[in-house]
Amino acid sequence: MRRTNRRGQIPPQQDNEHKPSQRVVRDINRPTPVNRRFQPLNTSTKITVEPKIINHSSTPKVSRTKSLRPLIEKTTSQANCHPIYSKSESHHLKNIMFVAYYTRGTAYQDEAKKLIQSLQALDLNYDVVGVSSLGSWQANTRYKAKFMQEMLLKHKDMNLVYVDVDAVVHSIPLHFKNYVGDIGIRYQDFKWKKNECLSGTIFMANNEKTMKICKEWEQLNIKEQNNYKNLEQWNLGTVIEKYKGPLQLEVINLPPEYTFIFDSMKKMYPSITPVIEHFQASRRNKNTK
Repeated sequence: MRRTNRRGQIPPQQDNEHKPSQRVVRDINRPTPVNRRFQPLNTSTKITVEPKIINHSSTPKVSRTKSLRPLIEKTTSQANCHPIYSKSESHHLKNIMFVAYYTRGTAYQDEAKKLIQSLQALDLNYDVVGVSSLGSWQANTRYKAKFMQEMLLKHKDMNLVYVDVDAVVHSIPLHFKNYVGDIGIRYQDFKWKKNECLSGTIFMANNEKTMKICKEWEQLNIKEQNNYKNLEQWNLGTVIEKYKGPLQLEVINLPPEYTFIFDSMKKMYPSITPVIEHFQASRRNKNTK
């Protein structure tokens, strides 16, 4: 018996006895809809990804962060160097060519591999050349003046940084960014010689003045070829002093970390971190021809 209200009416909201069930019954013959968000990938479909071209000139500068340092040190561990700048900073030196040479078939060829590894790790421009021996260590080192003339002509749109092949570049030499001098070289006081011109690292702007210096340097090396006590770097120092006034040559003394001799200068500058470090393999290989 149905329940009524005081007026004998059946409330409409309670009249649910004859309503159909609210349960949905799916027709088994109707295909189940597919959720396209989770549809499996068709592996037979070819996907083409356009390569991303990076313009290094617009690449933002990366700061000296601790997160980058382990990665760079791992990359250059074989070269025994520890750069403290990221590779992206090398684009500041895009107008600089690092040059060096070695005598083929000697121990200096192995030294060249270490130098090349350090330059590659820092993404620097370089031209490291193997040459035939001229018969003695002294003659091979004096070839440097002729080599620099060849490099000035070969890379006429770039300034040069010469580095002895038994050196390693530890970090981006940002000192050469927007360098304004004609020649950058280190003059160093030692116990055995004062104000010695060190030709292990040389910056040379590519101009007529530096070409003149290299030609005069070569001629003095030829003149002094029988004087085995006179080093090629002393001859370079003599030429620079002679022509600095007449050529209005602007010579800038490089900081010690750019021509850092691994042992003697370590004692003189214990707190300095070298940028370009020289290991002077000539002490072991001076008799190499």
